[in-house]
Amino acid sequence: MPSARKLQNYIRPSLGRGLGVGLLLFFLFVSCTVDLPSYVISEGRMERILYDYHLAQSMAESQEGDAEANRYLYVQKVFEKHHITEAQFDTSMVWYSGHASHLEDIYQRLDTRLERESNAAGLNISEVEQYSRYTSEGDTANIWKGREIFFLHGNREGNLYTVVIPADSTYRPGDSFMFHTTNRFIVQDSQREAYILMQVTYTNDSVASATTLVGGDNDISLHIGREMVRKSDTIRSVSCTFYFAFDEQADDAFRLWAVSRPVLLRYHAQVGDSVAIVADADTLEADTSRSVSEQMRHRRVSPEEFRDNQDIDRKIHVVQKRQVVLPSEPKRKKVIKPRR
Repeated sequence: MPSARKLQNYIRPSLGRGLGVGLLLFFLFVSCTVDLPSYVISEGRMERILYDYHLAQSMAESQEGDAEANRYLYVQKVFEKHHITEAQFDTSMVWYSGHASHLEDIYQRLDTRLERESNAAGLNISEVEQYSRYTSEGDTANIWKGREIFFLHGNREGNLYTVVIPADSTYRPGDSFMFHTTNRFIVQDSQREAYILMQVTYTNDSVASATTLVGGDNDISLHIGREMVRKSDTIRSVSCTFYFAFDEQADDAFRLWAVSRPVLLRYHAQVGDSVAIVADADTLEADTSRSVSEQMRHRRVSPEEFRDNQDIDRKIHVVQKRQVVLPSEPKRKKVIKPRR
């Protein structure tokens, strides 16, 4: 049995090391804590403002008439209700968008509040809530591997996000897919053009794809159904790409696209299901009227090329610089002098 002196000599260094580690963790925690500047609206208050802000957006989009004019009027009422100016709101949102962890916490609480109030009102369980119950196993599985909440900006630096999910042994030829998410926008101008593209890539480099335009605060679903998948081909990967359009002439305007509660379901084909096999091994039709062109299906494309080849009426509008035309010198009138 060790003597009391030896025990004290053993305990003291241990306490010193433990105290040192504790102090180090404390200072790291304090150094990582970000204090809100005085001009930024607090998280609790911003959560209440954003709740009313997005409700106002949804109400404005459901009304008849000019959607942009309705949005402006409804949002101004929100600012009046919370006794803030539009400039205060915009300045605070710029700060929060630069500190994504704070903004993620706010939107997580917003989703929880909306879900709780919907259940209290006796509304049906939302599609997202139903889908989120699925695990990563079974005949119907949620295979989403990306972030649960993320934000894209309407500028060159942060307007593109892609999640690629490699296939594993649980995937089967003939599997179909569905993607669902909730979308919310905060913009200073009328630019609300965002795109979601879902692709299934097979080992023979053929691709099935579906894409949609997101233009407001709503839920979006994309489907690659059993009538388009290749029953005999092995799946290599499934990917989802999110692209937020921007205007080069107004690149400094604040635009934020909040994507939350994403769900990507994979369905196994059941015995007896009819799955169409595409005859042409190099061509695969996509279940969407907004699919990319045939020339783009067998190679990777840039976001700009994907945008420009959308088969939809409304494309991203990029304003070119106007050509400066200098006024020409006016022609001088010929003066005829009278004969004397």
